[in-house]
Amino acid sequence: MSSYFNLNESLENLVRELKTGAEQFARAMASEAEAQGKTEGCFGGNSSGNFGGNFGGAKDFAYNFQNLGYPRHETYEQADGCLVYRFQLPGFDESCINLSFRGDLMILKATVPERLRAESAEGRQSFLRDIDRREYRVPADRYDQTAVKAVFRNGILTVTIPPKDEDMSGAIKVEIVKEGN
Repeated sequence: MSSYFNLNESLENLVRELKTGAEQFARAMASEAEAQGKTEGCFGGNSSGNFGGNFGGAKDFAYNFQNLGYPRHETYEQADGCLVYRFQLPGFDESCINLSFRGDLMILKATVPERLRAESAEGRQSFLRDIDRREYRVPADRYDQTAVKAVFRNGILTVTIPPKDEDMSGAIKVEIVKEGN
């Protein structure tokens, strides 16, 4: 009978530790989002993207992970030095997507097309949300933002930013001569 009580006590301790760890994780994520200025809709609230509920007896343990990583994307540098961003934007139209540069930031905004808003008004739940503002780092000193190429095909937005050519206008050419042999 004592092994039953020890097991029960061990399970209660485990649940308590999980709850404490999850709460610490949530606080760390919330402070990180706040530090980056991305607090709108990331944590808290009662929207459909919440995770949690009654977790180990903690009724206030709820998180909204809806906006984290939305839209999904990948970033890589090609062999020729071009920086490439590929965004997954299924259901969006190219006319609803706005892409701009400000300093070292590429700014992406997109609105859900009206045809999908109408379906949502009819009671269908759409998985799409407006993209209010997402910022991606594109160093202006390394990449030619004026020569950017953006292609939207089959719900994928591919943004290619070529590298800047080295500015050799102020350089002094040094002549190299071969010394006698």
